[in-house]
Amino acid sequence: MVYSMPSSKEEAGYLEGCVSIIVNTLLFIIKLYTGILANSIAIIADAFHTLSDSITSAALIIGYKIAFKPPDEEHPFGHQRFESVTSIIIGTLLGVVGFEFIQRSISKLISRETLIFSWIAVILLTVSVIAKELLARWALGLATRFNAESIKADAWHHRSDAVATQIVLIGLFMSRLVWWIDGVLGLMVSGLIIYVAYDIIKRSSKNILGRSPTPSEKSKLKELASRISGNIRDLHHVHLHEYGEHVEVTLHIRLPPDINLNEAHEIASKLEELIRKELKWEATIHVEPYKD
Repeated sequence: MVYSMPSSKEEAGYLEGCVSIIVNTLLFIIKLYTGILANSIAIIADAFHTLSDSITSAALIIGYKIAFKPPDEEHPFGHQRFESVTSIIIGTLLGVVGFEFIQRSISKLISRETLIFSWIAVILLTVSVIAKELLARWALGLATRFNAESIKADAWHHRSDAVATQIVLIGLFMSRLVWWIDGVLGLMVSGLIIYVAYDIIKRSSKNILGRSPTPSEKSKLKELASRISGNIRDLHHVHLHEYGEHVEVTLHIRLPPDINLNEAHEIASKLEELIRKELKWEATIHVEPYKD
């Protein structure tokens, strides 16, 4: 069977999700066995961090099933914002895992339990780091190619797992010197998990709530307006509403008060068409009279 790159964002989401579930389930079993072998809360926490990757990848697949349903009467702009909802679910699940292991790490410090060093554990964790970093790079490549927010969130989930496992590996070597290293590293891994969760939720929420244009996007809109008519005196109240790859932009322009209604309508229509052609955005423009 010859591997071929997915040809669409939808295919990329399904492929990344399925590969992630298989790889992460195998790594969860390896890490859980290693954690029990080494009596390490940090390794066991890392194992469940990896398992959460499988759960979030399953959420990614379900999210894509919904996001790529065609528009209907109740959802005229389609369902692609569900991709952002999926990313928020991923971030929330990740945050729950992080807080759970903060509690476990503190308990480990209080009980003063120590790690059991094992070269088998070192080898297995090293294999896990390499596998998760390769998976993260592959997923980031898909996310970049298809501009896929939820695949990118899943990719950073993989990378955070690889970094967390590296921290645990360091702790395994240091365990012969200090008894408390496992609990402290467990807290560090938990903190990393919570930070990644916060970042995913923050970025995904912006797409649902809508946003203002970036300075470069606003400059481009002004440049397009100047190409349509020298009568456009101002461009303001610009808001972007993103539905996956479909973007709606609303904005206000000011025209001289003595321009007739037909001319004002023609200017607005031409600007909407130019925005659609140049930026692939659907524009809705409100015209106001310019006041000196």
